[in-house]
Amino acid sequence: MQLFARDVPELPFPGDADALQVLWCPLDHEPYFQPHPIVRWRRAETVGNPLVDAPAPDSDSDASYLPTACVLSPERVQEYPAGWELPADLAKRIWAWEDESPNSDGWSYFSHLSSAPGSKVGGWVSWIQDPAHVECGEGHEMAHLLTIATQEFDIESGKRWAPLEERALLAPRAPLELQEPTGLMIQDAGSLYLFVCLECPERPVDSLSQGS
Repeated sequence: MQLFARDVPELPFPGDADALQVLWCPLDHEPYFQPHPIVRWRRAETVGNPLVDAPAPDSDSDASYLPTACVLSPERVQEYPAGWELPADLAKRIWAWEDESPNSDGWSYFSHLSSAPGSKVGGWVSWIQDPAHVECGEGHEMAHLLTIATQEFDIESGKRWAPLEERALLAPRAPLELQEPTGLMIQDAGSLYLFVCLECPERPVDSLSQGS
């Protein structure tokens, strides 16, 4: 993945960097049995001879960690914390609203209003398992940098989070190529989360993954 400050200016670029590059080793690495990501913060102008085609992967690579080459088309969305990250009194009011209000279309806070599923930069983490607390080597709490997901959405969440031009294609069943456009499989239909320290000037990055 490659992102530029001109497209996502709110990324915490260190110093005079204006390009973020994310690579990974397509083999399982402990402790989470996930691909090992490597992040580089760079100046775009220092990239002398960009590759036209991706190099051929090593024959030992795990095919589930080799994404289909694609172009990113960033789209900004409004999201809110997942239900279990809300204050208890607010979460209680939301659950009561869902149980008591007439809602013929079946809209819910968890599926349609809280943290967006799929691959994304910044925002609230769409945890699959229990939320995790991630610290850098200096003991600073790290912030969500990006998520790389197996699935961009499912049938239910796709009602809200699928691109507008694709929503008509979801019924009665979402084609797999819409749900999993990169062809990745992280754990069991899981996600790889990258976190960045906003206090350390070099912006160190750590990762963990969760599966369903």
